[in-house]
Amino acid sequence: MSMIKNSTWNILGVVIPSAIALPTMGVLSRLLGVEQFGLFTLAFAIVGYATLFDAGLSRAVIRAVAMHHGDKGLNRLVMGTATGAVIGLSLLATLLLWFGAGKVVSLLHVSPEHFDNAVAGFRWLSLCVPPFLLATVWFAYLEGNERFGEFNILRTFSNSLLAIAPLIAVLIEPSFSATVIGLVLARVVSMALAYWPLHKDFPEGIRTFKVEVFKELLKFGSWMTVSNIISPLMVYFDRFVLSHMVGASRVSFYTAPAEAVSRMLIIPNAVARVVFPLLSKSGEDAARQANKAFWGLLLISLAMVLPILVLAPWIMTVWMGPEYGGDAAQILRILVVGFIFNALAQIPFAKIQARGHSRTTAMIHLAELLPYLGLLVVCIQHFSIMGAAIAWTIRVTVDYLALEYFARRTPPLQPTPVYQQSS
Repeated sequence: MSMIKNSTWNILGVVIPSAIALPTMGVLSRLLGVEQFGLFTLAFAIVGYATLFDAGLSRAVIRAVAMHHGDKGLNRLVMGTATGAVIGLSLLATLLLWFGAGKVVSLLHVSPEHFDNAVAGFRWLSLCVPPFLLATVWFAYLEGNERFGEFNILRTFSNSLLAIAPLIAVLIEPSFSATVIGLVLARVVSMALAYWPLHKDFPEGIRTFKVEVFKELLKFGSWMTVSNIISPLMVYFDRFVLSHMVGASRVSFYTAPAEAVSRMLIIPNAVARVVFPLLSKSGEDAARQANKAFWGLLLISLAMVLPILVLAPWIMTVWMGPEYGGDAAQILRILVVGFIFNALAQIPFAKIQARGHSRTTAMIHLAELLPYLGLLVVCIQHFSIMGAAIAWTIRVTVDYLALEYFARRTPPLQPTPVYQQSS
């Protein structure tokens, strides 16, 4: 019953912000125009790729806190160590994006009309990285403790602001850089919300960095880093390849339906986030709950996809405008087929990692990377923006099959404490 309750909290924590974000995107697309809106969707992709710089620590924190539930001394050391590490890594990412903004914009083939504005926008975007990564690690503390109610109340406010702030900014000044400034302010507020539970639990602060704790977290997180490098490449790289091959002015016809599908993933992601700390504790009951979650997700995914296959042109026209009712609607139909397999993959992925085999998921992603990128380029060459959807759907289908295969064949590793239990 707790899995259903916690999954419901997780779903509500994303459904409510998504109910705000989806119509907001429709307004932004009309106010910014096709090219600047395409840049805005790419900005979200770049921030998403910044998860590379948390070195797998957010996932390692969830697992560590779940394995040693209730030990406040351990939790304080884990959170202090993870926080110090992420601050350093996120500042490195900020510098790279700030000084590389001009090169990024050149590679995206942005038109001369919007070039300078795009460079300014991506420099502002670099300031999103530290608050984004700190909030991710701090929210992991609540997930590891299975405090999903508190976590999702805070996340609802945080993610709603991430949708509203760029809209307010663009109403003041209809430019890409203005929307990014709004996004930066929203990320700072989100970081403050994520820190609040830690402030309550550890009023003395979380300033202690312990090398031994960092090494133990990194044993799990280092392979997560490989996944954090590869996974965003496979999730977001299609958008950048499209922009380079067909131009930034066309990329939004793909990114809009892709964003819709990513919002649909809130349900499988919500369930997987509950299953992961549960499976980290092991036990037969947890395994039964994971099996129920799999079959429940299959039924829910089919129920979500069937209406979209029929109503895709109407959905895209009402949401984004009449110019999105053609190719973008067909892309949506292709992507929702892949959505089914991507949704189901969340369960075997959680099983493998909860058993301590982050290396296995990293190696699966590594094996998929080059074939997918080759397939992506070939499909775009032959089918333009439609090809990106075809390549993504093939990739997530293969990914699910591989994860399911290894989930059935990887035994749990013997859990080890992150450090000596506190007295």
